[in-house]
Amino acid sequence: MSDAMPPVVDHDDASPPATGHSSSLLRARLARRAALRPVEGRWAAVATVVGVAVAVAVIAAVFAPPAAAPVPGSFDGVPIPPVGAYSSSAFCSTGAGTAAIDTIYLTNSTARPVTGVMTAVGTAPGSGAAPTQRRSVTVPANGGVALNPARGLPAGNNASTFVFDGGGVVASQVVSGGGGWSTAPCASRTSTQWSFAGGSTTSGNALALTLYNPAATEAVVNVSFLTSTGKVTPQTYQGLVVPPGRELVENVGDFVQNASAIATFVTAQSGVLVSNEFQQWSSGATSGLSLQLGAPVLSSTWRFAQTTVVNGATVGFTLANPSTATVTASIALGLSSGSVVPRQMTIPPLSTSVFNASAATGLPRQVPYSVVVTSPTPIMVGRTVQAAAAATPPLWGGSAGTVTLASRWLVPGPGVLHAPGTPGATVDSLAVANPGGIPARVTVAAPDGTRAAMAFTVGPNSVVVLGPKQVGGISALVVTSSTPVNVEEDSGPSGSPGIVSSTGFPFTG
Repeated sequence: MSDAMPPVVDHDDASPPATGHSSSLLRARLARRAALRPVEGRWAAVATVVGVAVAVAVIAAVFAPPAAAPVPGSFDGVPIPPVGAYSSSAFCSTGAGTAAIDTIYLTNSTARPVTGVMTAVGTAPGSGAAPTQRRSVTVPANGGVALNPARGLPAGNNASTFVFDGGGVVASQVVSGGGGWSTAPCASRTSTQWSFAGGSTTSGNALALTLYNPAATEAVVNVSFLTSTGKVTPQTYQGLVVPPGRELVENVGDFVQNASAIATFVTAQSGVLVSNEFQQWSSGATSGLSLQLGAPVLSSTWRFAQTTVVNGATVGFTLANPSTATVTASIALGLSSGSVVPRQMTIPPLSTSVFNASAATGLPRQVPYSVVVTSPTPIMVGRTVQAAAAATPPLWGGSAGTVTLASRWLVPGPGVLHAPGTPGATVDSLAVANPGGIPARVTVAAPDGTRAAMAFTVGPNSVVVLGPKQVGGISALVVTSSTPVNVEEDSGPSGSPGIVSSTGFPFTG
């Protein structure tokens, strides 16, 4: 299998995209790791019904400045703009530099074509103006297109803003490089706050924080970090100015060194922005990468629709306690039969702790289950997965949960026809988790009706996982439920469930 990415075709340009980025971190370049070639393969998921983890309770408090838990309907940072909206936007950035190729996918959930304008900006030379490219885009009805955001820009980091002439369109990203590949949603709104959990700057690992300001006024930003040994507040990252229409990419390892479980908190003193983290990870012959969109709010509830511990894999949840008091986490799992005694974990103040689900005795193996992390006050939670050394690369990945429950979701696939996110990309599984007390009647179908709708029931506090025979391929899926649920899609090739995973986009109207 070739290492080369397949051509990515814009609707208005049939030429293949540039396939190189140059690293241009403002203060340091990301270290490149030795490349591992992704090979085709998949985890053979099977349709299974198991009990949902009723609660993973964590007692914590908010990170200064205080931020209230989101009210129902605030939806992470990725709600689908209503179809009847006069206009809508999407914001994409990676900070991947030369470590990975970035492809943006636009997915249209409506029965009419949607047109818009893409504005892509590159890295500014010193204090000069950022190089900018604008082009029109058209997303076909119930379809998708692939775009190369680097086209026409100097080699280096870039960020893109989309403005559409209506609602119903979402943007997602795939990054693919020598160490692996990852999928992540682009933001559909800006925010004054973005948070992450689960980064690492230990030997061989590099963590980049992207701050993208798509607005017309500057943003003034404070950035702080929590680690297992306490809080880090670099002076350089206090009052950091992000000019309008510009992207800054910061190397977290410049100030947070040799830390294995990092939580990042970005707060705008003025203005708004969008923030992502790009993780390059390696340990011996094991490597992978992860692109994550930050959470625009801290929350008292975090949801992971599918967690599966396969043989030889390590699955960890990073829990960030941003309060000044020690808290105790209570971790409980609900199963399809039997019960598990809740675990207790103490988290020091202004610190992170990792719950190792693969090492805890008595927890299920080889069986998917849903996880709900709850707390009396807002917290931050992320998940990382490392596969067995002999598994199909990539062998590591990270992801955030969702705070959202919704009755309808759009779940983009890892690419479009003739432009997969990585060679051999396919949907391995789709999990639908029902944390409620009544059964959920669910249908899963392609937006354009090209595949037969699948109908099933997800019991109370349960999850249904559809395998590759049901959802394989790269087409988008629409999940409709009689009661609010949350979803998670796993894609291959990968060494284990959870390495290349993403949540869907909830419909707002």
